Parts: sequence; structure tokens; C-alpha cells
Amino acid sequence: MNFLGRWLFRICCGAGGIAGLALALLYFFQENLLYIPRFPGVPPGFWKYPNDFKLEYEDVYLTTDDGVKLHAWLLWRSGWTKEVLKSRPVVMFFQENAGDMSYRLPFLRLLVYRLNVIVFALSYRGYGLSEGRPNQRGLQKDALAGLQYILSRNDLATDKVVLFGRSLGGAVAIHLAAEQQAQIRALIVENTFTAVQDMASRVVPPLSLLIGTGRPCNFLITNKWSNIDMIPRIKVPMLMMVSLQDEMVPSSQMFKLYAAQASPNCELVQFEEARHMDAYDTEPELYWGALARFLTTHVDTPFGAHAHEVL
Repeated sequence: MNFLGRWLFRICCGAGGIAGLALALLYFFQENLLYIPRFPGVPPGFWKYPNDFKLEYEDVYLTTDDGVKLHAWLLWRSGWTKEVLKSRPVVMFFQENAGDMSYRLPFLRLLVYRLNVIVFALSYRGYGLSEGRPNQRGLQKDALAGLQYILSRNDLATDKVVLFGRSLGGAVAIHLAAEQQAQIRALIVENTFTAVQDMASRVVPPLSLLIGTGRPCNFLITNKWSNIDMIPRIKVPMLMMVSLQDEMVPSSQMFKLYAAQASPNCELVQFEEARHMDAYDTEPELYWGALARFLTTHVDTPFGAHAHEVL
């Protein structure tokens, strides 16, 4: 072997070693990459509580069928009577992958006050005050336990349950809706991916040759969250919201989900200027208007005189 050949051989071996190491790290640490219950350097415990945002709330504790104890907040507008509480839609909100639910309170406050809904904000296992360690099977059990809890209450409008998921939460909502659509009225999904394998190259770019649609090493992905396979099963009304400047999840993946869905009532709303987390703030009229119309049309929500008041 000549000098050039030896160097090419060494380069190939080195590249193969790096790729092998990356695959090994992805396999063994994918749950640490996918689920981030606490931001690095941030102490445990909630940053804020619902009353800091003028929200009435109830601490809810429930147990999954595999024995994991979970925490959730039931949130509603200050001043509502029991009669009003029983008449309002209940939105099950599924959060993104990083940080606990307290970081979503500014958004959840707007959700409650702008749309006049009750919000059930469940902390996944390992997040917030919930026990356990997060993984796909576990989060699916958490979502089911949360839905069953809502349906067990006689003081809530159990015939007006809406699932709302953002990013990873969209995957949780899609999977729950596909399995339990007879128990829910509608589904809202915002900036969600087609499948975890299609996001691998975003996290580790060199893996794009090995992992992704049609690639040979997809078997290494154990938390698959294959939304592209689940969404065609959903027939309830659906609102899909996509930020065209999303820096985390390529907007093309939301368009693929929209093309794959089979609901007779599905609307796609696009936000020209918004990024992954800020559509509600960047384009508020379009964002909140779309949500209000969707709920009015498909969940029969009568909006009162103060429906758009933000305190």
C-alpha cells in the first residue's frame, strides 16, 4: 500500500470509529438526549407557581398502571364558579422535552384567559414533582393515566376534552389520540416531528447517513415516537400549527404529518415569522384567533364577554 493509500485507510478507519462511537452514544444515552427534566445548573423545584400568574389551581396526584406517582396542575380562571368550571372545555397540555411545567406557566395563563378553558398540565415521569424516569412507553402510560383521571371527575366537562401538544408533547398527544379518540373531542399539535429517527441528524449531523427514513441503523432508536405512522389513525378534528422559522424541528416535518393525516376536519395554520417556541407571541392575532375558531367550531365553546381579556 502506497503512502496515499495508507492515509486514506487511516481516514476511513477514523471516520468509521467516530461514527461507531456516535451510534453507541446515541443508543445508550438517547433518553438523556431526548428527555431533559431539568436545565443544567438549575436546582430542582418549580420556578413559579400558578397563583403567581393569577391562576386558580389544584395540585393533582395520580398513579399510572405501572405504579409511578405523577403530579399535575388543574388550572382555571380566577373567579369561576363550580357551574362555570363544569361547562368549560378541558385542555390536556403536553409540554416540550426540556424543563418542568412551571416554565410553561406564562403560556398556560394565556391559554386559560384567552380561550376560557380549563387546563390540565401533567408533569411526565421524572419531570417536576413526578416520580420515575422518562421514556416513550412511560410517557404514554402517563398520558393515559392523566386522561383517565379527567374522565373520572364529575365536576368537569368530560365530553369536551381536547389534547394539545407542542414539540415532544405533540408526539405524546398524537399517540394518546390515536388510542383513545373515542374519549376526546379534538387534537391540537404544534411544531412536532415525524419521528425521532428523522431528528437524529439535527442532534448529531454525521448520523444522517445511518439514521433517518430509509437508513440502515434505525433499529438503534428505541424511543421512536413515530408520529407519521400514528397520525393517519386519528379521525377527530385536528388543528396543526407550524412555525416556518422553526430552528429545532424542520417545518417540512409538520407538512409531512399534515399530508399523512386522515381526519375529515383538519386545519393547518402557518406562522411566517415564528420560531419553535414563540408563535403565540410573535403572531398573536393569528395564533389565538386560530385556536378560538377551532374550539368554537369543534368543541362548541361559547366565548363570553371577557374571552380575550388578559389580566
